[in-house]
Amino acid sequence: MTAASPDFASGSPSPAEPAVWAAAFVAAALVAVSAVALAPLAAYVWLIALFGLPHVLAEIRYCDERFSGRSSRAALGLIGLFLAGLIAARMLSTYDVIPGRLGGPLELLFGAALALAASFFMRRLRLLGFAVAALIVFGALYYPYMTFLIWAWLHNLTPLGFVADALPKGRRLAAIALLCIPFFVLPGLIALGGLDWLALTVFGHDAARAGSALGAGTKPLQAFLPATMRMDTALPLFQAAVVAQVMHYLTVIVLMPRLLQRGAARPGRLAPWPSWPAFYAALGLAGLASAAFYAVDYSGARSAYGLAATLHSWIELPIFLMALGGGFALPMLRSSPRTGAQSLPAPTPH
Repeated sequence: MTAASPDFASGSPSPAEPAVWAAAFVAAALVAVSAVALAPLAAYVWLIALFGLPHVLAEIRYCDERFSGRSSRAALGLIGLFLAGLIAARMLSTYDVIPGRLGGPLELLFGAALALAASFFMRRLRLLGFAVAALIVFGALYYPYMTFLIWAWLHNLTPLGFVADALPKGRRLAAIALLCIPFFVLPGLIALGGLDWLALTVFGHDAARAGSALGAGTKPLQAFLPATMRMDTALPLFQAAVVAQVMHYLTVIVLMPRLLQRGAARPGRLAPWPSWPAFYAALGLAGLASAAFYAVDYSGARSAYGLAATLHSWIELPIFLMALGGGFALPMLRSSPRTGAQSLPAPTPH
């Protein structure tokens, strides 16, 4: 890190940077709201086809560069073991090796094991890890489908935790308060039916009758809502979820990598990640290849993407628990932009 590229946690961003980020989120909100007002099903299909896989790769890189070097080998090994079991359960269920009524609860039980594994390394709030594990076990045994839907909604909010973890306390509250507008306020207003009412009353457009894309039909509704819900009933909630997912993707693909580049990354990453220009070029190619796969076989592409999405969503659970509970016990080395000296600050929980 040089003086021209200050450490994010200690240096100050350029005066124009907050305005740039505000403009980016406003632009994303306008595009997202317009898309879900016109054709919510098609908007979701193209969103996940083009940006689903790139956002998974970006988040995995973030987790590696931010947290791997702060974790003990025992934590990495145990979490990796349970993640492997979880992915195996999803794969076996996806490709009908085992029935879905068994694969879904089995995946959730591995998720509960991840929470218990995180609890083992937490130095405080350990009961929280136990409580989360117990809730997941309860969901796995009695309401597995609804548990997955709840997890899908909660997952859209996880970038707020990552950003809070990376920011210093002096800037954390203001930044998260502003991010709550696109993540909570805007989707909340849409969920109340305001966007649907506006489109129907002012413009005479019924988004519930708009077409889907790539042969997906109404299947995208099931990503966030029970399969028994009718389109007209589910529409406002689905529109809200898609808008929140756009904010999720923008934060994961653009904002969080920027945090890494400004000093949030820590030594000790597991993978030899390429330079950022090369990485973004790879993300672009991955998005195009993914969209082509969806165009050829929506169901097959959705199933394959589900495996990657499962990995990146469940890996967040032990990370957040360990961050809250002080489980990242290894020191975080940081170079001073002036002297190059090493300091050992305590891990910053979010």
